[in-house]
Amino acid sequence: MKMGAIGYELGEFPVALEDNVYLANARKSQLFLRTMGFGHYHRTERTLGALSECAIKKSFARAGITAAEVDIVIYASSTFGDRHGDVIDKDVASCLINCGLEHVYPIGVYLSQCNNFFAALDIAAQYLKGEEGKTALLVFADRVLDETTRFKNLAINSDAAVACLVSTRPDSELEFDVKGISKRTRLTTGDMIDPVSNAMDREIHNSYLEGIRYVFDDALTQGQLQPESLQQIICHNFSYSALRQIASAISLDDSLFYKNNIPVFGHAYTCDSLINLDSYYHENNSAVDHQKHIAVIGTGLYFWGMVVLKPIKKEKA
Repeated sequence: MKMGAIGYELGEFPVALEDNVYLANARKSQLFLRTMGFGHYHRTERTLGALSECAIKKSFARAGITAAEVDIVIYASSTFGDRHGDVIDKDVASCLINCGLEHVYPIGVYLSQCNNFFAALDIAAQYLKGEEGKTALLVFADRVLDETTRFKNLAINSDAAVACLVSTRPDSELEFDVKGISKRTRLTTGDMIDPVSNAMDREIHNSYLEGIRYVFDDALTQGQLQPESLQQIICHNFSYSALRQIASAISLDDSLFYKNNIPVFGHAYTCDSLINLDSYYHENNSAVDHQKHIAVIGTGLYFWGMVVLKPIKKEKA
């Protein structure tokens, strides 16, 4: 199974930390966020459907395919602005119609939050394995609904949409072979940081690290790989300190983690994992080792996922 043709759309308004009205009089918070690697975020006034339409069209253009070649659409978001079905359905439906996908079977995903990518990828893999179709389109879109939550859990949140393709077609020219997918869930209603005392809940924190270790080991086992076979780790755009914790949990140096987009747009829910994968691949295309693998790992308080990818070496024309 192959994956790739990543297309994405960030919010149209880039904003520097210092220009945010909620941080205007919070110099210490500004400095702290800068120290943690953050610099800007992207805000949108468009709907999730409008953002998604741009991402889908970019994905199709990159893959050189049309909507007629897509057998299933998996659409994921954890920030629908209005849970009323008509509002959600019409916005997403308009997006899919405008992309020529009005007759393609749609599936919605939202419960895995920042790990919606791994949930959607797993669904696509199971669907394609059953030979119900050969190509799946995965679409992810999220935006901040309440500006007071723009800065949350030591990260800056940006508005964005991403689309990518997953295919079992032998003639597919996608960039990555999928070698292993792992996911884990352990639900909790608690917060890692108590909002009243500002103290860390050690039980939730330990569960968080345990989840990371589990999916890391499991995905490598599926691919029959060792950690030494990884050339890069792609994660969410968390703070530098959070990424160091994740690296420590899986006994790797945090220099393996891609960090270039942290100052550009910060965290973008599930979208930043795919955007970071695309950025890394194209920034380092000539230096990518096609004998080694790339791990994309997603973490949350109670959802974890990881996929191991092997870059596909393109034959020279």
